[in-house]
Amino acid sequence: MKKIAFIIIRYGKEVNGGAEAHCRMLAERLTPYYDVEVLTTTTRIFNDPSRDFAEGTSIENGVLIRRFKPQPVDFQRHDEYYRRGKTARRIRVRLARLGILGFLGSHLSEWRFGIEAERRSFESQPNHTPRMLEFIRDHHDEYQALLFMNFYFSQTVLGATIAPEKSILIPLAHPENPLYYGINVGMFTRVRHIAFNTPAEERLCRRIFGRAMAPGSIVGCGIEQVEPADWDSVRMRYALPERYVLFLGRVTRQKINRIIPEFLRYKRRYGGDVKLVLVGGVDPCIKNPDSGEVILTGFVDDAEKSAIVRHASVIINPSKLESLSLLMLEAMQNRIPVLVNGQSEVMKDHCKLSGAALWYNNWRDFRRKLHRLLEDEELRRQIAECGPAYVEKYYSWEVIIPRLRALIESL
Repeated sequence: MKKIAFIIIRYGKEVNGGAEAHCRMLAERLTPYYDVEVLTTTTRIFNDPSRDFAEGTSIENGVLIRRFKPQPVDFQRHDEYYRRGKTARRIRVRLARLGILGFLGSHLSEWRFGIEAERRSFESQPNHTPRMLEFIRDHHDEYQALLFMNFYFSQTVLGATIAPEKSILIPLAHPENPLYYGINVGMFTRVRHIAFNTPAEERLCRRIFGRAMAPGSIVGCGIEQVEPADWDSVRMRYALPERYVLFLGRVTRQKINRIIPEFLRYKRRYGGDVKLVLVGGVDPCIKNPDSGEVILTGFVDDAEKSAIVRHASVIINPSKLESLSLLMLEAMQNRIPVLVNGQSEVMKDHCKLSGAALWYNNWRDFRRKLHRLLEDEELRRQIAECGPAYVEKYYSWEVIIPRLRALIESL
């Protein structure tokens, strides 16, 4: 049986994170067809080495996991090289905002300015694993394909160019500054293929890397439907109301932005019995209002999460930075209306193509459309019909795994 390897910074059923869940679902579903390995670090939780996994190999759900211990961190050295590369990064971001970075990328075979500083910055970043890169150099001939997940980290940026002829990049790209680094040019132009999650993600990368970008296609990722926990028990444990608007994810200022105050403004305008429920680890700086209109559950397990999703009245995603949004797909599959940030081109596309969700353009629009989704029964019926059909057509495992297998075999 042919052997393939996924490369990602963290991996395991005990690891929280969208990219990590994405990798695990793909890896486990390919085990009937390949000897599947994952090359990863010992990191379980960022910035908490006391919780790290043991170095070495283990097997989880048929996947062989090779864990490499990160090098000791020299923050002074990392910060020095990060500063040295700042001018080059600013130039690329400015060129992108002017709409000409992709044009330059189409006519320049490589980008050299600032590359050395960026390379050294990646080599000195936390969780960098030189021994993993050495392993790839020494053993890449043993693998049919190397699948690199998430463009942020040194394992992908530096590893994908070691054996580019058998490397598939799954970038999970967002429109934020790290995507514009000059060192990414080698990765995005030299790999054999780029497997995007959505057409919007591919368009974004094309605007940055131009016609020189490696061949790509839409592969995507499906969702994992977990058997829900007993609803009465979950509802009692977390004091959940009959009707609620759900946010699911890490509850931080960066994630939820102005959701709490804007929901309270919604309640003052429209009234009603609906409440806001925030599910996920809560940052200490987030304060629960005394109004009783907001419920913070903290972390819940997968079965509890599944039950909470299925009983939500509306699910909201205020993120601007998505390459797919598994939460949005899960809501659609379960016929739950979704309201998303219109600044995310990815999620806006989902809305347009599916007819199963709405986007908001500003906070006044947020309140108005939230009211529609809660009170317009005809709209809710339409969403319930369109959501599952969209997920089944584009993001079912019966569609995705054959796409990925064909791509691997093409190498």
